[in-house]
Amino acid sequence: MINKGSSRRGTRRRHAIAPAGPKDRDDYSPTESDEAPIKLDPSTNGINKAIARIESPLLMEVAPLSRRAKNTELTWGQKPAHHDYRWLWMTIGATFVLLFGSIALVNYQSNSEAAESVKRRGGIEVVVEEMESRSPLFAFEKDPYEVRLQCINIFHKFTAARTASEVRYLIRDQPDTDALLAKHWKPWPSPPQLDYADLLDSNYDDAQGRGFLWLKGKNLDGSPFLAFFVATENSFLLDWEATMALGETRLSHLVRDPASEPMALRVILSSSNFYLPTLPESEYESYQIYCPKDDTIVWGYVKRDTLDHKRINELLQKNALLLDEVTEVRITLRLLKTSDTSPQNRFFITEMLHKDWVMP
Repeated sequence: MINKGSSRRGTRRRHAIAPAGPKDRDDYSPTESDEAPIKLDPSTNGINKAIARIESPLLMEVAPLSRRAKNTELTWGQKPAHHDYRWLWMTIGATFVLLFGSIALVNYQSNSEAAESVKRRGGIEVVVEEMESRSPLFAFEKDPYEVRLQCINIFHKFTAARTASEVRYLIRDQPDTDALLAKHWKPWPSPPQLDYADLLDSNYDDAQGRGFLWLKGKNLDGSPFLAFFVATENSFLLDWEATMALGETRLSHLVRDPASEPMALRVILSSSNFYLPTLPESEYESYQIYCPKDDTIVWGYVKRDTLDHKRINELLQKNALLLDEVTEVRITLRLLKTSDTSPQNRFFITEMLHKDWVMP
């Protein structure tokens, strides 16, 4: 039946103007949103609507987590991954083993060579001796602490003696020892302070093949002492003549009564700039000379570029490039009075016998 007021043409025109609905399109595909809505119980009011909305299949669908977030959530609360450092520690250990093994091998080879006493050269057996045993300092270097204790004990007995006979077995025997003891022996003036290591100084040296040890300190009265010890086959002895700085005469005696022949003295020598017109610097070198057992001071002169001049300057380390110059040295030398026109305390150094006060 056709409605009133409408014609077939009008009907077609209205249908053409009206927008096409979703079901009228060719690409229409029904989805869940087109399904009929869930009917709610009128008695539950708005609460059921919220529940229905939350439980909607569309809202309950959760987007998949990213791989990074998923992994983070899965490892939450667990221990961190364990890294294997086994190869690193094995490399470090192998390095230390090689290092210490090389050091041990070198030490072993050195000890083996030192212990080897016999070598064959062209069919001849050669006995190899240690060079240190032939050194004049070997007796002092093999056990310095024990040697020092023995020398301190000897000096303690020496200074406690009241007669020359008590010290005869403690001192070094030399050609003039008995005569010098009879002339110069006196009891030690004050006990030396030997019980405190920080008050004692010691060292060892050699003079032309003779090794010796010196011990320096102070007595209870404050006066200084300097003692010398030499090694024997089985023990040590006090070099009494060196300890007392004895010579063929005393420096004060030589000034008052000059000898006609050079005299040997144990003195302390240092550089000097004191020259005379008769002893010019261009030809001579000047040195100041004194002795601790004597208050006298003299000046000694030696010809430049002579053997004695070179040896003295070597002791003072003059003209050395890498060493500091020594202010003074202990030395044993021969002195002879200069000509009569020079002052009384001017002497020629005719011979440097050896360094320090211990005779070879």
